[in-house]
Amino acid sequence: MDWSHMPYELLSVDAVLQTVTSMLMDDARKVNQRTNQAMGELRGDNRNSGLPGEHAQERLRLHKDEVNLMEGRVQGFVRAMNDLLDDDEDMTLMNLSRLLTHPERFLQPVSQEILHEESDEPELILEAYLQQALSIVNELDLLKAQIMTTQEQISMTLDSIRNKLLYINTLLSLASLCVATGSFIGSIFGMNLQNPWMDITDTSTWFLRVTWGTAAGMIAMWIILSWIFYRAANTTHTDWGKQKTM
Repeated sequence: MDWSHMPYELLSVDAVLQTVTSMLMDDARKVNQRTNQAMGELRGDNRNSGLPGEHAQERLRLHKDEVNLMEGRVQGFVRAMNDLLDDDEDMTLMNLSRLLTHPERFLQPVSQEILHEESDEPELILEAYLQQALSIVNELDLLKAQIMTTQEQISMTLDSIRNKLLYINTLLSLASLCVATGSFIGSIFGMNLQNPWMDITDTSTWFLRVTWGTAAGMIAMWIILSWIFYRAANTTHTDWGKQKTM
């Protein structure tokens, strides 16, 4: 396209569209930078920043809304450009200089051949900026996909931590059960009631036997229950993985 011979009105349209697309690109670039910074904090890209807190996740949610808002702005611009490109008559009437110098070509009804001829230059300008707007939309779509990936990654990390805490809590519960069982045995021998073992003369030996036997029983009980729980947890995890692959 020969820009030096382009009429003033088309140069004005080009300048306006260039300003609008530049503003949209600058705003989209700023949104991209802020969102990538928030995602980097959540992924732990900066090792010196420490563990991200809830404020980082809240920031990412706010940036996601900002990306959706920015995409809505660009999509509105794209729809306006498409509506204008679909109307050859409107693009033809953008040639104000031709309308003044050759008014006979614009008398109604205007033939399709003249419409195509007169709308060529405006169509080239509009399509050039439409492609720039579509590239911004593609970048925002990619950014939204990255946000979803980051959120899924954080969710998986939190689920893993939650499962580890549940596993530790279960082991502590099993240990408490074993200690409670030993306390039950000790409480039986501590009752102030007559029992056959009261007549035993060598009480020191039996005291050691009962103490060590109870301790060994609690340890054996904890090992057996932990092994059963470990096998059950691994079996459930394996079955769940097979169902996902199917």
